[in-house]
Amino acid sequence: MRYSSLFFNRFMYFVLLFVGMIIPAESNERPSELINEYSVELLTAEDGFVSSEIYSIIQDNQGLLWFGTGENGLMRYDGRKVTLFEFDSSSPKGLSHNDAGNLMLDRNGRIWIGTWGGGVNLYQPKTGNFQHFINEPLRSDSIASNRIQSLFHDQEGSIWLGSYDQGLSRYLGNNSFERIKKTDDGEPSLSHNRIWDIEDNDGDSLWLATSFGLNLYDKNKQSFTHFFPDPSNPTPTGANEIRSILKTSKDKLYVGTQKGPFSFNKENGLFTPLKTLDDEFLGQVNSMIEDQEGYVWFVSSKGLFRQSNSDDHIEKFILEHNHGLRIIFEDSSRTIWVTSETHGIYKIVPNRKFKSINSAELMAPNAITADANGDLLIISASSKLYKWHVSSHQLETLSGPIFSKENGYEGNRFIERPIIFLDGNDSLWIAQDDGLAQFNLKSKQIDFFKYPKSDPNHREFRELRALNIDQYGNLWIGTYKNGIYRYDPLVKTFSHLDDSLGLSHPEVMEIFKDSQQNIWVGTGNGLNLWDDINQRFISFKSDNKADRLLGKIIQDVHQSRDGKIWVATQKGLNLYLPETKSFKHFGRKNGLPTSLIRGIEDDKLGNLWLTTNKGISKLNPLSGEVTNFDSYDGLLGLNYYSNALVRAGNETIFTSSQRGVEYFNTSNIETNNSVFNVILSGFNKMGQPVKLEKPYSYVTDIQLSYLDYFFSFEFSALDFISPRKNQYAYKLEGYDDNWIYIGNQNIVSFTNLDGGSYKFLVKATNSNGEWGKQLLSINLTVSPPPWQTWWAYSLYMLVTAVIIFAFILFRTRLQQTEIVRQKQFVLTLEEQVAEKTASLNTQARDLLDANKQLEVLTYQDGLTGLYNRRYFDKNLSIELDRHYRHKQPLSLILSDIDHFKLFNDFYGHQPGDKCLKRVAQCLCTSAGRITDANCRYGGEEFAIILPNTTIEQSTLVAERLCLAIENLKIPHEKSVTSAFVTLTLGVVTIPPGQKASVDSIVLSADKALYLGKSNGRNRVTRAD
Repeated sequence: MRYSSLFFNRFMYFVLLFVGMIIPAESNERPSELINEYSVELLTAEDGFVSSEIYSIIQDNQGLLWFGTGENGLMRYDGRKVTLFEFDSSSPKGLSHNDAGNLMLDRNGRIWIGTWGGGVNLYQPKTGNFQHFINEPLRSDSIASNRIQSLFHDQEGSIWLGSYDQGLSRYLGNNSFERIKKTDDGEPSLSHNRIWDIEDNDGDSLWLATSFGLNLYDKNKQSFTHFFPDPSNPTPTGANEIRSILKTSKDKLYVGTQKGPFSFNKENGLFTPLKTLDDEFLGQVNSMIEDQEGYVWFVSSKGLFRQSNSDDHIEKFILEHNHGLRIIFEDSSRTIWVTSETHGIYKIVPNRKFKSINSAELMAPNAITADANGDLLIISASSKLYKWHVSSHQLETLSGPIFSKENGYEGNRFIERPIIFLDGNDSLWIAQDDGLAQFNLKSKQIDFFKYPKSDPNHREFRELRALNIDQYGNLWIGTYKNGIYRYDPLVKTFSHLDDSLGLSHPEVMEIFKDSQQNIWVGTGNGLNLWDDINQRFISFKSDNKADRLLGKIIQDVHQSRDGKIWVATQKGLNLYLPETKSFKHFGRKNGLPTSLIRGIEDDKLGNLWLTTNKGISKLNPLSGEVTNFDSYDGLLGLNYYSNALVRAGNETIFTSSQRGVEYFNTSNIETNNSVFNVILSGFNKMGQPVKLEKPYSYVTDIQLSYLDYFFSFEFSALDFISPRKNQYAYKLEGYDDNWIYIGNQNIVSFTNLDGGSYKFLVKATNSNGEWGKQLLSINLTVSPPPWQTWWAYSLYMLVTAVIIFAFILFRTRLQQTEIVRQKQFVLTLEEQVAEKTASLNTQARDLLDANKQLEVLTYQDGLTGLYNRRYFDKNLSIELDRHYRHKQPLSLILSDIDHFKLFNDFYGHQPGDKCLKRVAQCLCTSAGRITDANCRYGGEEFAIILPNTTIEQSTLVAERLCLAIENLKIPHEKSVTSAFVTLTLGVVTIPPGQKASVDSIVLSADKALYLGKSNGRNRVTRAD
């Protein structure tokens, strides 16, 4: 199966080569450089465009594109889907006719639609309604005709309508029009009643394109002046049938006629025909525009043409289908739209990032490398050698076919991809199949090297795939099936390096020499590093371990400018880590579009550029940021040859593929910075589309009932450059305030939202992954079920109050009856109760005294008589609540007798107990307010809770206590702090109103105590 696939690939290479040789020979068309400035995409019915019979395009104020068709009404495009507006007899506020080919956006953002049979429609984007203006025979101030050819909003604010055969109409307001027609009364009037186009001349006059000449209409004098490109022709045909007018930003006037475009000199009234450099007429002009860069575009019966913005040079823009083109339009992002009546809509995006060398000579497959001057050396499939001068963009032929019959090479080599390597001494090594040659770039001399036929295995020296030269000047030659051959130029002999020397696989894809002169060999099963000392290969293979080589088949090996070794495989990108002889991996999880990496190159900023089977990607190894480029960015295709990425002069990177040689400048890759809106494009409830009160794109508020438990939003970023690259994120404020990133998905659904108010927000990126500033914002209100509304809760409260009142009334009456019945009984018992009361009071007093004594015993420390730890925990929690509730400060002192263990060890436990008692007594004397709580915290530690005590007050208490303990003069011979017993205190104060927990205040005081001990003891330290 592998060999049949190889045969098929070779056969296809041969076919492509043959076609490439034949077609250019029969073509007389001049190669166009415009293809390197734009990328082209064809949109068809598969993209939702139900009609290609399009006669006008506009972009509304939100950024939506509108297409006027000749048979299917209006198509509105948001970059993701097409919405169709058609005539519906049941909708009085809908479109009046499906032949709605003429569109105009006026300065108020309204859309005027000229139909071919239904008059004029005025569409209000904010309401979604169409207003109709039709010809009424009994009204002289109605529109002149129901077949409208052109529309125009002049600089004075008037709306002008050109008809098919009834002249001109000016809108006066309130469905009233002024009519202007061709007359035969001898006064200068319209030269013809079919008005193709209208344009401003100045504030007082208009240019009118008619079927018979160009008219200048003086609005003040209501007079006409006629101009004819072909004065000798008295009929409305040929050059005198003027279909379009273009007034450029430089006030230059062009007219498009049946015989092509003319430039018109307003000063002398002369018309000058426009032709290409090949002296070719452009044919019947259907549409003209001036783009934002000043280029003038012509759509004609012969195709699409562009005139330079600096001179009159006109060049043809080659499209896949050059005939049947109708309309051209440029949107706000400089994207150009060209319609074809039979094939669809061309989207032409300017500033193409990736360009190609347009030459029929560069037949693929080819190989490339850069010379010392930064120019590109190319060897084609026919083994011809070329140089591409990077600065001048000129292609120079250096040699005819190298492996030709004249040079002793037989067979068809076109199907074998050539290999090229520059050794740094103006010697270029070239290999193709079994051919090996050395080309001197200065002398143009060619030397051939053939494997000796005396070797019985000489036929295995073929299908050469890689070349390089080691530090000793030996040429390393990699083959497709038979490992490596090494050629020694001094003794002119070949040696064979195979698996006996540790080579992991006989299929050699790449031979690379790094800056340390190490030789790396990429094979069909792993990477190999040549150990020059032991004359063996060290292999790195893929074995599914986390830090091993990712992927078996090596596509490229590259050393970046910072010295790092990068390895491309069919499973991803590998960074070699020499310290551990392991690899770090990059792949789809990092944002790359595919795992198959074909080639690697780096730029001066440290970015890696990768060719794959899905385009070209830029990877920032430090940040991990990935930017992917595909056909929307100007790539002619998505798949590339392995090890075919070369950096040449001016930071230009070249790559090779089946399509030839492409290139791009890493410092000039422009990004899409256009500002775009994100609009609502659809709304569903319970899985069904819902028509709202206004068009989706203008909706700001949506009201739902509790029965609408499932609904979804559809949205679109009006960035038409590459809609499938737009990324979206949304959040529903009031439910989840975090952005949720959903990739290119543009539909979000919600279920079972509680009643309440929410805000739905959507943001999007442009085609370069940059997040736009414009957000879609929808206020969403979900009505609660009836049993959860305010009036329902009010009713519940009222019913509950009535029930409670009735229950109380009933109980009151029962109680009154019971009171009367028991009154006598009570009187009888009163005497007995009085006797018992005295006895019970006595018992109660005794019990209360006992409880108080028990509480004292429970919370009292048996040794010192202070409150114990249990009381401390309980009382501190109470005081913290009171502190927060009453907005009062609260202070806590934690203290520790310094070196008490040494005291106990030296004096004994009985003197130690006496010391504790004296310290406790001193504490009670120094902090003796009734609200204070002096506690033994544990061992030699004491705690004092000081309610309503400020920082200054608590500091004073602590310092007074510290001094008082030292003044007791309890001897302590083992203390390193003092001759007497001392105390270290940690103090913390919680400000009024600050929330705190028991753990936090104790921890703060304890930290202060620890700090005091660390600073020498016998001191007061604050935590705040």
